[in-house]
Amino acid sequence: MVPTAFYGGSFDPPHLGHLGIAKQALASGKTARVLFVPAFDPPHKSGGKRAPFADRLAMTRLLAEGQPGIEVSDIEGRLGLHPSYTFAVLSALEKERPGERLQLLIGGDSLLSLHEWAHASELAERYEILTYPRRGELPVAAELARFWPPQTVKKLLGGVLQGDFFEISSTKIRNDVAKMHRMRHINSGTTRRVEEYIRRNHLYGQEKPMTNEKKLTPAELADFCVKCVEEKLAENTVKIHVGPSSSVADYFVISTANSEPQLRALTGFLEREAREKLALRPLSESGESESGWILIDFGTVIVHIMTPEVRDRYNLEGLWGEKPSEEAVRTLAEHHP
Repeated sequence: MVPTAFYGGSFDPPHLGHLGIAKQALASGKTARVLFVPAFDPPHKSGGKRAPFADRLAMTRLLAEGQPGIEVSDIEGRLGLHPSYTFAVLSALEKERPGERLQLLIGGDSLLSLHEWAHASELAERYEILTYPRRGELPVAAELARFWPPQTVKKLLGGVLQGDFFEISSTKIRNDVAKMHRMRHINSGTTRRVEEYIRRNHLYGQEKPMTNEKKLTPAELADFCVKCVEEKLAENTVKIHVGPSSSVADYFVISTANSEPQLRALTGFLEREAREKLALRPLSESGESESGWILIDFGTVIVHIMTPEVRDRYNLEGLWGEKPSEEAVRTLAEHHP
């Protein structure tokens, strides 16, 4: 049977620390798979304010996507337990995954309080428990011996993982995000895709953008952007329909500014016109005029304003063409200023 480590938590939001713990567990050789299980209603945080389960699940999937040996389960959402005790969830998972030998992956602080968990004795007897140290502190046998018999203490200590574990606080990420007017990449400790999800879904106090009161279609909004930048003498403006092949946007508008001052002027004019005429504010603005490339994200339409040199270098028209690929999305992300 395949050893699979159940890694539960609020994941509010999930971050690189979670990912690092999963990778260390896999590298230890004690497990072959790590299963992230976002909690529907964690008993230690029951009733507290947190992001909706659907959002925490979606962010966890973004964090784990493409990571070998790491999967995400939505079982807690399907069970809908209030609160969701680990033993009950593990018991349900055993029925869903009969070819796997389930383990429990927890932090050192949780190991020291494991005796207080619901069905603690059954958990310790039925499952192998893998423990990652918190702040480099290893559990001490004498502390465990206060609550567990010698054979259980030996079993628990045998599951302690070795290695450096990166401490990141979900609470700090939430607080940092809440302080920002409009979220941009902040090196917060999570991935850029998770940050983007937080921003697009206005989590943790993120300000909602002004709505498109005129309810323009993506094509009409793209035409509006083209008209605005051309009014300010932008050159070689093109509109590319990328929607059929990409989840990034429906349209790209690409335009050339012949100087840094013009690049700044075009950006300011477009944002002002969208705000005043459409009651629409961009989800984000990325890049600096000094880089020669500013990106304005209206959600369904992304506007790229570039100097001639930068536009020639990255050749977005050639990159996306008539049938843009997912490789184009990755390439754009790598070169985005």
